[in-house]
Amino acid sequence: MRTITFGDVDRSIVPKRNTCLNEAASGIASTLAIFIGNTIYGVSELPRTADVVVVGAGICGVTAAEALARRGARVVVVEKEPGPGLEQSGRAQGAIRVQGREAAELPLAMESLEIWRSVAEHGDEFELRFGGNLYLCTTEDEVRQAAELRDTAHANGLTDVRLLTPDEAREIVPAATGEFTAAMWSPGDAQCLPRGATEFFAKRAAAAGASFSYSTLATRIVESGGAVSGVATTRGIVDAPAVIVTGGIWTAHLAATAGVRIPVMPVALSQCETEPIEPLMGPTLRCFEFGARQRPNGQLSMSAGMNAIVDHYLSLASLRHIRIWTRRYLANHKSIRLRLDWRGRARERDANRKLMDASLEAAGRMIPRLRDARIARYWTGVIDMSPDGLPILDGSTGVDGLVVVTGLSGHGLALGPAIGRIAAELATDGRTDRPIDAFSLRRFDGHTPIPKKML
Repeated sequence: MRTITFGDVDRSIVPKRNTCLNEAASGIASTLAIFIGNTIYGVSELPRTADVVVVGAGICGVTAAEALARRGARVVVVEKEPGPGLEQSGRAQGAIRVQGREAAELPLAMESLEIWRSVAEHGDEFELRFGGNLYLCTTEDEVRQAAELRDTAHANGLTDVRLLTPDEAREIVPAATGEFTAAMWSPGDAQCLPRGATEFFAKRAAAAGASFSYSTLATRIVESGGAVSGVATTRGIVDAPAVIVTGGIWTAHLAATAGVRIPVMPVALSQCETEPIEPLMGPTLRCFEFGARQRPNGQLSMSAGMNAIVDHYLSLASLRHIRIWTRRYLANHKSIRLRLDWRGRARERDANRKLMDASLEAAGRMIPRLRDARIARYWTGVIDMSPDGLPILDGSTGVDGLVVVTGLSGHGLALGPAIGRIAAELATDGRTDRPIDAFSLRRFDGHTPIPKKML
């Protein structure tokens, strides 16, 4: 990969701060402004040149943009939605979890946690709290799995993760008076409001000089002679020698326009949020039948936990990489519900309300004071699942200057800040000192290990 020499910033294309931009109400938007706090930023005209184009304004994209801008690069972020964090990143539950990860992910998770700590003074803007993460186990098999995760954490330097007795766990969450066998505790883990956090990092990137073009769909990677030369969008072409694609489930579609095949599969994960209740928990809870964090306003943001069932909507696109995905389905079929969608249209998916009702009921068995909690809303978040459950982060795609980020498998909020910085290094330097071989596309050329669980 080429090393990029940054050009001088063309001040005519840098967004002016505190300038309100008019937007036409028609479908062909010529201008766009987005409000985050008291900051208005956006570009009235899509810049025609850049050092790096970032596609996607989720957590990985906005942190990559900030890192690039602080390195002196002219960076343009194109995002099909009208603002940052409006798809996958903004629909996460909000747990920033280090414990319970595969060994290859732990360095990313630990680096990201340090980045989250570095912005703690601004944490009130997006509900950032460092309250730890507690697993509650109800069976001997669950305790065995928790012990294996603890041992993996210890082997990788995360030595404060430990197993607790029920009484020790109740010292952390006194309301957990229900029956459980043991618990696993990671005191350093955190939580936040996902969309607010993504907006926060987008604001930092804009302040550092990154240009954002919202309601702008990237349609094609422009290349010449095996190297990137820009990105085609619905508002024109941006010429650039490097492109980072952080488009979640859409990354594979855009990369395919440059001949790069990526075996990700979209799955829909159901979640819910309760009406406000009394304060019951400081840490996030990640159990086998439910996951939960309590927001400052008293609402519980919930998932279906480690045993969650995800939905995959079958379409012709499901036939891609069928060899790899057949093995994954057979291994995890109890956690996958197949639905028909032969037209393959992206749309809002219906939440699995029955699953989430059962998750709240399971939470009530652990924390009896939750039995009267009522669900206020349900939603789904679409996850870009990789065959082995590990991220795809690769700057050696066969197209010089193209960096792809996808396959976060529901781990993007916790890993995203570090991944964004690494992607910036790959785009500008062609290398990174971090150990990322486990996230290369090349790993799918041979036998792909299949994880025991879907999430």
